[in-house]
Amino acid sequence: MNDLKKAKKGDEAALARVLLHEYDFVFHYLLKLTLHPSMAEDLTQDTMVKAIERFAQYNAKKAKLSTWLIQIGTNLWRDELRKEKRKQQYQSLQQLEWEMRHEPTTEWIAVIAELEKLKPEERIPVILKHYYGYGYDEIASIIGAPSGTVKSRLHSGMNRLRKELTHE
Repeated sequence: MNDLKKAKKGDEAALARVLLHEYDFVFHYLLKLTLHPSMAEDLTQDTMVKAIERFAQYNAKKAKLSTWLIQIGTNLWRDELRKEKRKQQYQSLQQLEWEMRHEPTTEWIAVIAELEKLKPEERIPVILKHYYGYGYDEIASIIGAPSGTVKSRLHSGMNRLRKELTHE
């Protein structure tokens, strides 16, 4: 019986050997993807941890082990990109907020005044979408509402803001 079959039957030592055999392959793929050795190393380790946690879900009939590991690694890399993008957006927003607090413009004061007039169920999605960059599904998860409801509230909130700020 080969190590992969032993690993599927719960043999932890066999699983360790199988993943160790694939480690360099996954690392070199992630290195080409990230172009940063330390990030590739971290993602490879995270990939192996995720593979151990989810090995029971691996189906050898659907994909080779290396393909499955590459998929896990790619998804982890995408998650990192999203986190980094959010971090940069947050830092930009923090800088903007600091500037606005210390040197508020008339436009910014008007936007804040109109945001305060929105109902909370409209204000929250508007802020999460346009100030923090969250997607519809993420906002839906945060506020516990369907994605369609989020879109509707965003639409009505933005229409109110637009109407008030352009004095239509």
